[in-house]
Amino acid sequence: MSVDLTQKPKAVLFDWDGTLANTRPLVVSALEKTLNHYGLPDWKTIKVEKRDTTKSLKENFPIFFEKQTKEAYELYLKNYTNDFDVLEAPNGAEEMLHYLSNINVLLCIVSNKEKILLEKEVAYLFPNISFHKILGNGDAEHNKPHPAPIAKALEGTGINPKEDAVWLVGDTKQDTECAYASDCLPILIGNGGFMDDVYMKEKQQATPALSIYPNFDHFLNWLKSNH
Repeated sequence: MSVDLTQKPKAVLFDWDGTLANTRPLVVSALEKTLNHYGLPDWKTIKVEKRDTTKSLKENFPIFFEKQTKEAYELYLKNYTNDFDVLEAPNGAEEMLHYLSNINVLLCIVSNKEKILLEKEVAYLFPNISFHKILGNGDAEHNKPHPAPIAKALEGTGINPKEDAVWLVGDTKQDTECAYASDCLPILIGNGGFMDDVYMKEKQQATPALSIYPNFDHFLNWLKSNH
């Protein structure tokens, strides 16, 4: 594994929700409507009382809805897509992707999101970006933070994170832990709102160190200066 961030990567893998797509308002709204339909507490309450943060949202539905999981998830998808037109990409994300593509870096998306939603959102936000693979919930044997999705994304490319420079860009501890588990360089976009300060400081001192950029504009400026 290369621990030198100035070495040009052969592949950059991106998380989706909260990283390449500002989907949080859609997710919360759809969940609130679904929880309310079944007479359950609001999202702010249920995420504290019941949510398993090591699992994807879909994997949490049996915890939230128990025997009504299947129909609840179908309702959630319906609620979600009703507000689909407000979906936005973060500032600078598309320009950054174009830049990486133009210097011949392999681009992939590795998400724990439901595949049917993920593919629609990618096509909507980045119709002119060519991603080698788009992986969603269940496409690999395990979801992040397990390294299985990384291996699946790079399958058949000849790229090996143990030997080649591969970056994993995300916004949560789950993404960072996946990067370390799969021998990728971890890159955090944002303020680390899903991580505590002790964890972030620890990982910034680790090998390889967690690199943090407040947004994609800063990340792109760094890329242009170093690659």
